[in-house]
Amino acid sequence: MMAAATATAAAAAAAAAASASSRKPLATSTSPMPARFSVVLCLRLPHHHPLRRLFHGPSDGPPPQLPSPSQASELWIAKALAAATLLRPHHLPAFRPLSPSPLAAAAALRLAPCASSALSIFTALHYSPLFIPPSAHSYQHVIVLLCKSARQADALQLFDQMTTHCGYFPDARFLSFLVNSCTCANLLDASAALLSKASQFGCRVEAHAYNKLMSLLIGYGRMHDAVALFERWVHDGVYSPDVWSFNVVIKGVCRVGDVQKALKLVERMNEFGCSPDTVTHNILVDGLCRVNQVDKGRQVLRRLQTDGVFMPNVVTFTSVISGYCKSGKMEDAMAVYNDMVESGMVPNTVTYNVLINGYGKVGDIGSAVAVYQQMMLRRCHPDVVTFSSLIDGYCRCGKLDDALRIWNEMAQHHIQPNVYTFSIVIHSLCKQNRSEEAVGLLNELNMRSDIAPQAFIYNPVIDVLCKCGKVDEANLIQKGMEEKGCLPDKYTYTSLIIGYCMKNRISEAITFLHKMVETGCSPDNITINCFISCLLKAGMPNEVDHVMFIASGGALSSQKMPSHVR
Repeated sequence: MMAAATATAAAAAAAAAASASSRKPLATSTSPMPARFSVVLCLRLPHHHPLRRLFHGPSDGPPPQLPSPSQASELWIAKALAAATLLRPHHLPAFRPLSPSPLAAAAALRLAPCASSALSIFTALHYSPLFIPPSAHSYQHVIVLLCKSARQADALQLFDQMTTHCGYFPDARFLSFLVNSCTCANLLDASAALLSKASQFGCRVEAHAYNKLMSLLIGYGRMHDAVALFERWVHDGVYSPDVWSFNVVIKGVCRVGDVQKALKLVERMNEFGCSPDTVTHNILVDGLCRVNQVDKGRQVLRRLQTDGVFMPNVVTFTSVISGYCKSGKMEDAMAVYNDMVESGMVPNTVTYNVLINGYGKVGDIGSAVAVYQQMMLRRCHPDVVTFSSLIDGYCRCGKLDDALRIWNEMAQHHIQPNVYTFSIVIHSLCKQNRSEEAVGLLNELNMRSDIAPQAFIYNPVIDVLCKCGKVDEANLIQKGMEEKGCLPDKYTYTSLIIGYCMKNRISEAITFLHKMVETGCSPDNITINCFISCLLKAGMPNEVDHVMFIASGGALSSQKMPSHVR
C-alpha cells in the first residue's frame, strides 16, 4: 500500500510540476504538491540518509531566492526522478507520460550524493524505461565524478559512448582533465590514445599534458614508445612542442645511449621556434659523457662558455667531471674542476663526491683526502656518499684502520652509514679475517630498521666463518638472515656446503644442497665441483652420483641415503 502511494505521489508531483510550468506564474506562490511529495518521501528515509538533502535546504542563514516557476517545476521533477531512481526504480515508468526534459535529467544527476548514484541515475534516465536524450553536460558531469572516485575505466567507457554514439566532442579543457586523470592513475596507454584523438575532436590540448605523459613513459623505461608518440604527434600536427617537450625526449634517448638521435632532435628545435636552453645542454653533455664521449661533452661545455648565450651551471661542469672520473682520467677531471672554480661557479656536494670517488677508485687516496679537505674549507657539507667514497678508497689501499676512523668520524657529522657503507667495511674486515668485528657490524646493521638487509652483506661474513671452521656460527648468521626476510643466494649456500664438507659433516652439507635446490637456487659448476672434491677427499666416492642427482633437481630421500651418510 505504501509503495503504491509513493508511486502515485511521484506521478502526481511530476504532473503538478508539469502543469505549473504551463500556467501564468504567481509572484509569491508556488505549487503545494511538490512540498507534499517531499514530505511523503522523507518520511520513508532514515534520519541520516544522504538523499534527505534532496528535499531540505540549509536550516540557518537567509532564505534562498525563489526560482521562477518553470525552474521550480524542473527542479522538483529532477528531485522526484533522483529519489525514484535510487529508492523505487521499478516505479520509473510512471514518469513516461510526462516526457521529462534533458534539463530535468541533468539536474537529477547533480543531486546524486556520489559517483555510483550518479551513474545509476544516468543509466536509469537515459536508457530503459525513460530514454531521455542525454546532454553533453550530463555525460561530462558523470565522467568527472567517476574520475574523482578513481573509476577511470568506467569514465573512459562512458566517454567513448559520448563521442562515438552521441557525437558529443569534448573541449580542450575537459579533454585535458580526462588525460591528466588517466595519467595520474598510470593508465598511460589510455592517455596516449586520448591525446592522439585531439585533432578529431577539434580541440588543441596544451603541451603540458603531452610532456607529462612522455616523461612518465620514459620513467617507466618505455623510451621508444615516448619517442614514437612524439614523432607521430608532431607529424600529425596534434600539438606544437615546446622546449620542455624536446628536453624530455632528448633525455630519454640519451638515457639509452642514442646520442646521435639526441643531436638530431636539438637541430629540429628551430623548426618549432624553440632554442636549446641550459637544461638541454646539461642533458646533452651528460648523455655524451655516459657513452664515453667525454671530450665531446667538454667541447659543448667550452662552446657554452664562449657563446655566453646560456651559461653552463654546476650540473654541466659536474657531468663532465663525472665522465672523466669514470674513465679514470683524474687530471682532466681536476682541470675541468679548476676551470669551474675560476669561472666563479661554486661546486656542490655532488661535485666533490664525484672527485673523491674517482680518486679512490684509482687508488690515489691522498688526492681524495685533499679534495675532502678542500670541500670542508669551502664549507660544503659532506653526506653519506662522501664518507662512503673515502672509506672505500682507504679499503682499496688496504688501510682498513683509516677507513674505520672515517667510519667513526661520520657520527661527529650526525650522518648514519647506509647499506653500501656497511657492505664496504664488512667486506674489508672479512678479507683481513677480522671476523669478530665483521659480526659486530652485522649485528649493528640488523638493529637498523631503516635498512633492508641484502645477501651480499651477509655472504662475506658467512664465508669467512666457514673458512675459519666456525660453521655453526655461520649457520646462525644464515638463520638470522632469513629471520630478517633476506633470502640466501647461491653464494650463501655454496659457502655453507663447502664449510660443512671441510668439517667432514657431509650429511648437513647434503641437507643444505637439497635446501638450495628446493628454494629454486640452482648450484653452478663451482659448487658441484667443490662438493665432489670434498667427497673424494673424505673417501666417499659413492656419494658423487647422489649429489649429482640432488643438484639436477632430484628429491632427497633418507631411505636412499646410505647409513654412514645419515
